[in-house]
Amino acid sequence: MKIEYRCSRCGYTIEATSWLWQCPKCGGPLDLVIEGLKFTLSEYRGLWRFSSVIPAKPLVSLGEGFTPLVKADFLGKGSYLKLEYLNPTGSFKDRGSAVAISKALEFGAKAVVEDSSGNAGISVAAYAATASIKARIYVPKDAPEGKKTLIRSLGAELIETSSRTEASRVAIKSVGPNEVYIGHAWNPWFLQGTKTLAYELLNQIGHVPNAVILPVSAGTLLLGLWIGFNELLGFGLINKVPRLYAVQTQGFADLYGRIHGEYSKEPTKFADALRVSNPPRLGQMVNAVTGSGGDALVIEDDELLQAWKTLLKRGYIVEPSSAIALSGYMKLLSNNYIGSDDEVVIILTGSGLKYIDIMSKV
Repeated sequence: MKIEYRCSRCGYTIEATSWLWQCPKCGGPLDLVIEGLKFTLSEYRGLWRFSSVIPAKPLVSLGEGFTPLVKADFLGKGSYLKLEYLNPTGSFKDRGSAVAISKALEFGAKAVVEDSSGNAGISVAAYAATASIKARIYVPKDAPEGKKTLIRSLGAELIETSSRTEASRVAIKSVGPNEVYIGHAWNPWFLQGTKTLAYELLNQIGHVPNAVILPVSAGTLLLGLWIGFNELLGFGLINKVPRLYAVQTQGFADLYGRIHGEYSKEPTKFADALRVSNPPRLGQMVNAVTGSGGDALVIEDDELLQAWKTLLKRGYIVEPSSAIALSGYMKLLSNNYIGSDDEVVIILTGSGLKYIDIMSKV
């Protein structure tokens, strides 16, 4: 297997023999070009069952992947809920962290640096702890207290900044010798973990659904699905890519804006996990949505809260940012973008156990 970095902006290419997260020529995001990729199921359990298509050694695992896929007949007879919030640290980010930190170890990293609104920071902190390396996590000061407590409890150094954007800027600037910047919004290795969700859905259903609906902010899950489904298409294991519907929150809808025109709204008060402005892979996100025949849509806080309550009353303990996917499903259904008989997977991305204090207020 030959692996190269390729810049999505300027085309700069170099063999992937060391850790890079950004193009050294133009500063653009890097993709991985993998030659000789072959797909076989391994003897591992969880995410690493797909190790044949993951360009990293399985050095770190907490048992991530193969989360439950539950029929949601209360929505429609073809509807499924994919419970990604049941990953080890309570979010889909564990897929990316397992692969990215395994690769960081391969390259000799002694510490990892991440910026996050919470879930990615928790995930990176946990996998760094499992790998016995240091983690330093930069978060906006208004991140949920429960998430900040978890990051500290996992042994990571937590540093608060004035905003989500500032967290990213300071984190990148802080990286020292023998440290690597995980930067999940930029990191091409992280996407090699999230792409396993596409393989997993095929494994669990036996075919691909008509559509996948998911919350989208920096785009790591959206792009992972796009990569994974296209690899499966290349292997001849599927004959189409499902329509990908990216659901965004008010005030942080750059993808929607790029496709449909500017969307101006006051920032969300509840979907803290989706507060990313100017995602570095925005152009690729547009391509994933439009190339799959899907779309982007925006959900406002009142719609989000109603969906959150609905899911909680059905027994799904998710965070508000996950509930936005259900709101997206309802909007797509009412506007006839999907039918009640369509086979649709709704991704529930993060755990509500980190939001007990907020639940009591709402």
